[in-house]
Amino acid sequence: MATSTQPTKGNGANGEHPVSDNLAKTLHNSVDALHETTANAETTIRDKSEHSKQAFDAQVTDLKKKWNKSELKRYASENPIATAGVAFTIGVLTTLLVGKK
Repeated sequence: MATSTQPTKGNGANGEHPVSDNLAKTLHNSVDALHETTANAETTIRDKSEHSKQAFDAQVTDLKKKWNKSELKRYASENPIATAGVAFTIGVLTTLLVGKK
């Protein structure tokens, strides 16, 4: 009685790994899809970040121009001690109002 020493096809004995190969292919496809999605998200975030920075810089420039023309700046420059006193008083009053429980 002769027994076959030949393995059956697809069981992995011939160096084949059908389950592992399919799993690896699926995982590679998933990683590739994830890479594409994250790359698109990164590009979008970078673009929006640059746009936000430009808008913020424009607002800062605008506020500086308005501050330099304001009456409040003129008053604070001409009366620095009175300005410090007003700021201190406002700070004390705010602390008293907020600090009470």
